Amino acid sequence: MPQLDPSQSRPSRLFSLPRFQFSLAWLLITVTAVAILLGVAKFFGGVVVAVLFASICCVLPTPLLICAIFARGDVQAFSIGALVPWFTLFAWMPSSSGFSIALWLLVLPVLCGVIAAFTRRWIQRFGGR
Repeated sequence: MPQLDPSQSRPSRLFSLPRFQFSLAWLLITVTAVAILLGVAKFFGGVVVAVLFASICCVLPTPLLICAIFARGDVQAFSIGALVPWFTLFAWMPSSSGFSIALWLLVLPVLCGVIAAFTRRWIQRFGGR
């Protein structure tokens, strides 16, 4: 009787995440770093907000732009989708504070990038090439 290849018998998944192993040590380090950052922000609020705004609005888009130009596949789709909020958010919230715009720019690019990557996978699977 012929042997079936087990990789052909399982249905392919639309998106697979890398394996993540939980570590209490890294959780402790992360919580401590966030607590220290919030404590520093309490005393030096204006400086911390300015550094946060500059790093999110100037430093974070740079690797996304490079990936949008030179990467291929899901990385390129995610990068293009993640860059969309940088162009639309400043026109959408012109009178908001820098801190609220920076918080929105932490959440929206991830959401838009994931939607773009899933859309690319869906087009490849059902309607693309």
